[in-house]
Amino acid sequence: MMTRMRFLLFPAALIALALTFGCSPEGVVTYVIVTGNPPTPIGFESTLTAQAFVPTPTPTDTPIPTLGQPPEDLLLQATRFRINGYFEDAVETYQLILVQGASVPSPLRAEAAFNLGVSALREGFFTDAADAMSLFIAQFPDDARLAQAFFLRGDAFMGLGRWIEAINDFSAYLERRPGLIDSYVYERIGDGLVAIGQFDAAINNYVNAANASRSLASQLALRERVAQVEISAGRTVDAIAQYDAILASAQNAPYRASIELAAAQTLLNAGDVENAMLRFLRVLNDYSDTAAAYTASTTLIERGIDINYYLRGRAAFMYGDYPAAIEAFNTHSIQTATVSINPEMYLLLGRAYREIGSTSAALTAFQTILDQFPSSPVFGEALLEQGRTRFLSGDIPAAIQFYMSIADTYDYLPEAAEALWRAGYLYSTNNDPAQARIIFERLADRYPDTEQAASGLLLAASAALAVSDVRAAERFYLEAANKTSGEDAASALLSAGQLALQRGDSAAASDALQRAAQAAPDSYFAARARDIITGGVPFAPPPTYRFEFDEAADRATAEAWLVSTFGLTVTGDLSALSPELAADPRIIRGQELWTVGAYEEARAEFSDLIDANAADPLASYQLAIYFRDLAAFQNSVFAAANVIRAANVGTLDAPFYIARMRYPAYYSDLVRMSGQRHGVDPLLLLSLIRHESLFDTYATAAAGEKGLTQVIPSTGEYIAEQLQFPDYQHADLFRPYAGIEFGAYYLGEQLRTFNGNATAALAGYNAGPGRAISWLEISGGEHDVFLTTITISSTRTYVQRIYGFYNIYRALYGG
Repeated sequence: MMTRMRFLLFPAALIALALTFGCSPEGVVTYVIVTGNPPTPIGFESTLTAQAFVPTPTPTDTPIPTLGQPPEDLLLQATRFRINGYFEDAVETYQLILVQGASVPSPLRAEAAFNLGVSALREGFFTDAADAMSLFIAQFPDDARLAQAFFLRGDAFMGLGRWIEAINDFSAYLERRPGLIDSYVYERIGDGLVAIGQFDAAINNYVNAANASRSLASQLALRERVAQVEISAGRTVDAIAQYDAILASAQNAPYRASIELAAAQTLLNAGDVENAMLRFLRVLNDYSDTAAAYTASTTLIERGIDINYYLRGRAAFMYGDYPAAIEAFNTHSIQTATVSINPEMYLLLGRAYREIGSTSAALTAFQTILDQFPSSPVFGEALLEQGRTRFLSGDIPAAIQFYMSIADTYDYLPEAAEALWRAGYLYSTNNDPAQARIIFERLADRYPDTEQAASGLLLAASAALAVSDVRAAERFYLEAANKTSGEDAASALLSAGQLALQRGDSAAASDALQRAAQAAPDSYFAARARDIITGGVPFAPPPTYRFEFDEAADRATAEAWLVSTFGLTVTGDLSALSPELAADPRIIRGQELWTVGAYEEARAEFSDLIDANAADPLASYQLAIYFRDLAAFQNSVFAAANVIRAANVGTLDAPFYIARMRYPAYYSDLVRMSGQRHGVDPLLLLSLIRHESLFDTYATAAAGEKGLTQVIPSTGEYIAEQLQFPDYQHADLFRPYAGIEFGAYYLGEQLRTFNGNATAALAGYNAGPGRAISWLEISGGEHDVFLTTITISSTRTYVQRIYGFYNIYRALYGG
């Protein structure tokens, strides 16, 4: 009987608590502590072959394994169980191989033992994992994965609280494979040492971890953790060194400010007031627009340190302490000569007054800029703020009048276009579409190349429709399309085409719709335009499905396209990683981390590599294949997308071999089985999975959504009851088969609720069936009308994106 347990690493707060109280367990055990930093071997290549997911030809359940089956067949079944998330079944199937002893060839037994440990560890069966890896280590000492087995057994021992054995195993790994993932191993050794009370040794290992190579974001987070441990141990100088190391690499201003603030507070707590104040001043002077600057300025004022009150006011304003901002700005204006004042101060002062409801004071502050700083770059912005202040006070006529006066008096300013747009918008939202239309037409004529002109034309089209002037609306949409590009243009052209159809002009409609399909080929608007052109019904399934392809032939076609499109001079097979990519430390570390089950850390390394090669189509192509075969599916999608973007074509204009990596059909056997059970088109389910998780089975969102189909906790409990899912835990949705089954059930339920209307069903899946029912009642169920009735913009976008995805999936996998 396998018992599921949870494996928790030590967060910084827990380590700090342990160090503060100095607790240690009873007993002394000898263990190995590795403190060196071994060199990284050049040209490392793992001998472990990753299992790529290959869909089954027909959606049938995998047979139950039996002892009498050939071990080769059992191994294939176990691998399928593991990939699809049936970890208990995988463990039991691997055990069926191992109980046969020497009658099974040694390589098969080694594969079974190793993957048994991986599967058990992934599910939290730590005892089974440790036993499997112990068997592997004992029976296969010459296997190339020996070091990785030590690492995996170390993780299993950590889950069991057997800290000394874990430390020994991680140290054994470092001895056998130095220079690969040292940072991650030292960190685990540090965790184990904290658990047994060896704090100085733990800190040394954490420092080694921070100094070894890993992905930048992960390394910065680790340095923060090390700094906290150093602080808890009273090692202020070392903690500051960690913060300074972060500042040497970090680029994000708010993050840098938070680190400078942490360093300042560390120095202050340690009694080094002089250097602490210098750090606090640096935070205020260099990062005045951050929350850290507000905290720093407050501390400086409490300590009686002279500060720049303009910067104090900026910090308070950005933090949301408007009374403090007003006080600081007024103090600065009293202390500083007018010619030395940055006029932006009055802009912020006016906004602060407005936030506390003081309209007259806000207008006075903005007027100060107009009177005393007429040549300032913020002059036009001050004019707009006066109009906005009148609007926010509820005086709409006065706001419109002021905006129009800006356009009439200061038509040479860049802000004049914005003033016209705001006036037109206020007319359109206050039941005067005719006047709104006049202003938007003036805007398009006077400032034709501005963003406001394009936006105004779209609003003018809405205003024209409000008075049933279809021809004018169509004209406005066409003008807007000419001033925009991409999805904005496609959206306007789609609307123009639909209006042309409404008035019976098929030629004009065809022209607009064809242009929409070309403007942004992968977008919803292009997909919808193509469906209207061909008479296609939204979400109409293909006659047949195809999930098996001639990979060799398709790859050859794709590589010929790469050579032709990008002018490549390389010849032969292009799919293998180039020597430069294969030797890249990020791919070496990522592959090793993936092998030992550290998937999150591996993906971070892979993501850094993808970003670094985003402009290199051949490297991106090779990475897409590599990650696909490794089962790092999300990384593969991103890399494939980079290839298509580099070619500046739509997905369906690229070779289908590459397009299928951008829009893959992973887990298609599960998708087809669950879809068949619950009445869901497998391509619709794949489209939903791609949108929800990009095929990352461990995806998690802010509201607790988990898994491939991002089911929220309450809905997960409901579905588990309906499916009679045994011993349901929300984390079960991380298993591919469970995530797909739950998503298919819930989408199928929505489809039944809405009589097969996929548009309404997707809206119900995203926003809840109650809202979708009300939208359906208003719209009558027609796709385009239904979208206009959706009151949640994110839900409308959700439906539109899946519509676009579905049309691509239908082209790639439909018969």
